[in-house]
Amino acid sequence: MLLEYAFKNFLSFKDEVYFSLRSTENLSDKFPDNYIAGKNILKSAIIVGENAGGKSNFIKSLSYLQSLFKKNQSIESALKNICDGYNFGNKTKIIDTTQRFFIAALIDGCEYHYELEFDCLGIKKEIFSQVTLNQTKENKIFIMERNEDNISLTDTMDLILLANRGEQPLIKLNYELKLNTNIDGNLKNILTRSDNDGHDGLNISKFAILGIKSAVAFSKWINENLFINISPDGEQYSQVKILSNDDMRVLNDKENFLPILRMIDPSIDDFKFDPKAPFTGTIIVRVDENNNRYEHDLISDSAGVRDFFPLAIQIFKIVYQNKVVFADEMDHSLNPVLTDKILSFIHGSEHTGQFIFTTHNVLHLNLENYMKEQIYFVTKNPHTLQSELYSLADFPEIQYGIGVDLYKFYLRGVLGGTLND
Repeated sequence: MLLEYAFKNFLSFKDEVYFSLRSTENLSDKFPDNYIAGKNILKSAIIVGENAGGKSNFIKSLSYLQSLFKKNQSIESALKNICDGYNFGNKTKIIDTTQRFFIAALIDGCEYHYELEFDCLGIKKEIFSQVTLNQTKENKIFIMERNEDNISLTDTMDLILLANRGEQPLIKLNYELKLNTNIDGNLKNILTRSDNDGHDGLNISKFAILGIKSAVAFSKWINENLFINISPDGEQYSQVKILSNDDMRVLNDKENFLPILRMIDPSIDDFKFDPKAPFTGTIIVRVDENNNRYEHDLISDSAGVRDFFPLAIQIFKIVYQNKVVFADEMDHSLNPVLTDKILSFIHGSEHTGQFIFTTHNVLHLNLENYMKEQIYFVTKNPHTLQSELYSLADFPEIQYGIGVDLYKFYLRGVLGGTLND
């Protein structure tokens, strides 16, 4: 389960962004279905904001962090992803290339914290910690920090200029790696002797490869339990030629998948998926009141069904596979009633999955279905071109109660997140 996520200096976000699915309010009597059973952890959150405000960039930041785990790739120059690079291109100026990411997750009853900080030279700091249920403080599994003594501003600026020309400078970086004493002595020697120059990928990936259980558990959760940046119109799925193992399990479980698919159209009686073209060639079967059967391939069906089919797979993963799903503009083409059905299904089911999505639908802005801590806003300053994310919980003057027209406050610009100069 995702607990917290923070990042700094990514695309349109310059200052630190903080997002949390921990609940600090005890509202289980009013919102019992919004909590994961027995936890103060929320099942869902929505992110509202104007067009081009930064909602997609928020999701892209987490996708970028995940890519470093998935590909086990080296930390290369991230100039195209920093805020100044996003806003000002290659304009000659001294820019801050330092980016920071932090994520906290609860995995098999153990809380893990991971922090990564890097710049155009490579990794600056990487910290991995564990907090067990009977502990009151973090247990640092490893800390790696770069020695900054031999790095000058000239080195950094030279690297920026070379990177713009597609070249890589030779700058020697020195690191100190502190390991937890509970790690096996042989593994400790291997890791300590590692000639890490900051471009060899993440240390946590090396720990996982060496079989250190905490690193294996966290890396597996990042790689397999986070599903990020879903294409709302299904375009990315139309290109899929081979189904993933997860998708195969979903589509083979008709007993649980079909009721989700039928949310979009109750006349759907069955489907026959095509593993070679799952999101175009799959056959949708309908039955009318006279028991007549009608079959259409998915590409010939309505736009709503085509859009909903891949989303239905992700809803399944949340409820039946306990995945954490981030969806960009999930309901851009869905009827608001269908959207409410989806959220009611997710909230009303027992699971440890979570659903976070961006939206333009102001009908989500209500305190009957959501807690204040579940509603986030993104807005962009038209003068600095920088985005900001904040929670409705930051507005103590907004109170729970009948007749609170939250969406009206939003439309008037009281809560931000609207296109106002």
